[in-house]
Amino acid sequence: MKSLTDGRSTRWQEHRDSRRRELLRTVRHVVDEHGDDLSMEQISEHSGTTKAVLYRYFTDRAGLQEAMGGWAMQVIANSLDEASASRVPTPDSAGPTPDRRETLEAMIRAFVSLAAESPSIYRFCDQAVGRFDPGEEGGFFREVADLLAERLDLDVTDGRFAGDDGKLWAAGAIGFVRAATETWLSAPGSPEAFAASVSTWLWASLPPEARGAPPTA
Repeated sequence: MKSLTDGRSTRWQEHRDSRRRELLRTVRHVVDEHGDDLSMEQISEHSGTTKAVLYRYFTDRAGLQEAMGGWAMQVIANSLDEASASRVPTPDSAGPTPDRRETLEAMIRAFVSLAAESPSIYRFCDQAVGRFDPGEEGGFFREVADLLAERLDLDVTDGRFAGDDGKLWAAGAIGFVRAATETWLSAPGSPEAFAASVSTWLWASLPPEARGAPPTA
């Protein structure tokens, strides 16, 4: 009896997860087409989904924005993984080993590409979950900062940073990228050129040890 119950529970959860992904995909198209300032009632109308269903799966508009932020984070993480996988392995390694600058550039390109291709979705993610509240877990930009610190290996105390300076740098870096991207979106030019400039500025702001250079005297 237990295995039968567990099987039904698993199938129900899989169905619920699939339905949630389907709804989120629909809402992304709605936001992309109609803008980032839609109310739940307008999202319901444009998506052909009742508000009751939206609230059942996402609780409220902030929950929907958080789910959208989670999707955007996965897009950025996947772009980083693809950039790493596309590297040719070095003779001394069994797999691709991107350096920190390449990782930084790949992340900025992924972030800027999301904003350039879907500015309404980008702003929808930003509206409610872009805070850097020290006592709050999650949030789109908080998660981007954590991913940046992890991929650049900045949260390891090995002489490159003192204490939590690596995470502080990552949070400040994403704040800078966020402000620069919002300004750039008001009159966008080449996403590649913009991403390259931002990457160069941020790379220069890292201490020499984090860039792989000998520590200064």
